[in-house]
Amino acid sequence: MPSNRTEDPTPRRIQEAREEGNIAYSRELNAAAALLLGGWLLQLMGKRMLADMQGLFNWSRIMNPPASLDGAWLFEVMVSNLAQIGPTVGIFVSGLLLVGVVVSLVQTGFLFAHKRLGFDLKRINPAQGFKRIFSAQGLVELVKSILKLTVIAWVAYGFVKKHLQDLLGLIGMDFAAAQATWVKLSFSLILRVGGAYILLAAADYMYQRWQHTRSLRMTKEEVKEEIKQREGDPLVKGRIRRERMRMAQRRMMSRVPEADVIITNPTHLAIAVKYDPEIMNAPVVLAKGEYKIAERIVQIAQEQGIPVTQNIPLARALFYSVGIDQEIPPELYVAMAELLAYIYRMEGKQRYH
Repeated sequence: MPSNRTEDPTPRRIQEAREEGNIAYSRELNAAAALLLGGWLLQLMGKRMLADMQGLFNWSRIMNPPASLDGAWLFEVMVSNLAQIGPTVGIFVSGLLLVGVVVSLVQTGFLFAHKRLGFDLKRINPAQGFKRIFSAQGLVELVKSILKLTVIAWVAYGFVKKHLQDLLGLIGMDFAAAQATWVKLSFSLILRVGGAYILLAAADYMYQRWQHTRSLRMTKEEVKEEIKQREGDPLVKGRIRRERMRMAQRRMMSRVPEADVIITNPTHLAIAVKYDPEIMNAPVVLAKGEYKIAERIVQIAQEQGIPVTQNIPLARALFYSVGIDQEIPPELYVAMAELLAYIYRMEGKQRYH
């Protein structure tokens, strides 16, 4: 049966998974990087480490312990031994630790999943363990392990086959020459196996990223629910929007009685305009609307005795280009002045000269 999780995970889903420690992570990448760095460090410091070990071995053969061993003498011996082999071994171990930390940080991005610190019985439940082992994911991990061993064995076999004569030639060499040749071949083998391992690890990391994204896929219903949680229920938002529009219309209608004139189109549009030259630079639109709202504006104007005049071009220009409580643009000054002058003359007012 096909899965209904067909939608890519949202940023919120990915972030929640990350906070729980659910991220794409490849342990193979850490092991491959440690193998490569370890081989390089051994090649770089191997002779020094071997010389330190030989010096410590020679010293242990010739040392003359006191008749009565005490803690002070043992402590002195331990400090002396650490001082002799500590620097090289410390650099080697520190390098391995550092590469492990760096590779982990690159994969996790400085993640600290505090939710993973809690105790979970499922982690030690044998039934859950068997379920994971014999699941499809467990089968994939088995195939990956077999592939990894096959590739590494093939690379190692090819190297040994190519240098078989060199290995057989070690029998006829003196110890120092045989040791140098053996070390050189060993390092070459480590680097070659490490190179193959790093390619496998990179492929495994890409697979882990793909698998991680696939495991976080969502259903259409989950995406819709997340959008609701993030942006609010569309039904509630619609009601809030309609209520805001009604409140804005009521405020707008309450200002219609302040208008000097109502300009109509003749029934589709209605615009209420006021002009007070003492406080205004130009006439201002107090209210406007179409159809039912336009009818209501005209009705209020008639109840208040405000002149209602029909001017189709001016009504259209005001309705589509001027907002509520905005002044009319200069290109409409002349038409509006002529209209207001006509209204004032009809009412016996002399506000224009």
